[in-house]
Amino acid sequence: MADMYRAKDRGKSLAIASFIPYFGPALGPIVGGLVSDHIEWRWLFWILSIFSAANTFVAYFLVHETYTPILLQRRLKSRFPSSRSCFDQPGTGVVHRGLSKGLSIHLLRPMIILTSRPIILIISWIWAISFGLYVLVLSSFASLWMDKYGQSQTQSTLNYIALAIGITISSQAGGPLMDYIFRRLRDISNGETTPEFRVPYLIIGVILLPVGLFWYGWAAGRGMHWAFVDVGAAIFTCGTFITGSAINAYLIDEFKHAASASAAARMLSNVFGFAFPIFAPQLFSRLGYGWGNSLLAFVFIGVGLPCPVVLWFWGAKIRALGRGAQD
Repeated sequence: MADMYRAKDRGKSLAIASFIPYFGPALGPIVGGLVSDHIEWRWLFWILSIFSAANTFVAYFLVHETYTPILLQRRLKSRFPSSRSCFDQPGTGVVHRGLSKGLSIHLLRPMIILTSRPIILIISWIWAISFGLYVLVLSSFASLWMDKYGQSQTQSTLNYIALAIGITISSQAGGPLMDYIFRRLRDISNGETTPEFRVPYLIIGVILLPVGLFWYGWAAGRGMHWAFVDVGAAIFTCGTFITGSAINAYLIDEFKHAASASAAARMLSNVFGFAFPIFAPQLFSRLGYGWGNSLLAFVFIGVGLPCPVVLWFWGAKIRALGRGAQD
């Protein structure tokens, strides 16, 4: 994203790029339920393999390289035919690195960023809780409809359409909104830009996420009509998608090595995504869907709401701490 789009146009591109990772878990149970009901379960793996192979084949021919150092190396190789003369040329900025050194740099950089940049810790915390809650809801969604509402497996998977709708709405409307907010704040600041211009958009996600949890939890806990439950779930997914998109944009605006910064921030998210579904059955069996989801919403409010405030007022000072260590 940082290679292909300028900051003022990055909202739409990030919305599209983030759409599939969030949309896939919502669409997957629908396809999986239909496949397991009508054909052999092994076809789940065949379908994934065929789709992945086709996608890789198409991407090989249609997706072009955008990483600036690689483009510079290719350009210099055409000018300097010898095997090493294209590197270390004065004024080019292209430095030769062996395979082992290059791998060590790229593998260690996320850890260096995570341990040397305090801003990553703040970003990681809110992103991890948001992602963990998203995975938790996904893991318990089907059991809600089968156990409490008595729906069949196929019927229960159709409720995932609500999650897909929430992600689609936040993707299509949120991307242009992020760009509008960024340009508006840039104009107010006389053309100056800062990653903190993503914070107002982040606040929208931080508010929608607990609102959706409260709505979804109490509608399900009281056994209300399935439509009310699905509306709450859609609001919740809007909040999680907007939160993730805003954080991703913030990282791309701040870090030169945006992919490494995103990987560093994702470490804690992956841990939470693994851990949260483990305690979901015990949580809802003891507290029910109403108070269980309310507890999760209160936890997010206590941790998530202060983060945008900290980023807006003290983000610039925190970003300055440890800057340059990852280089």
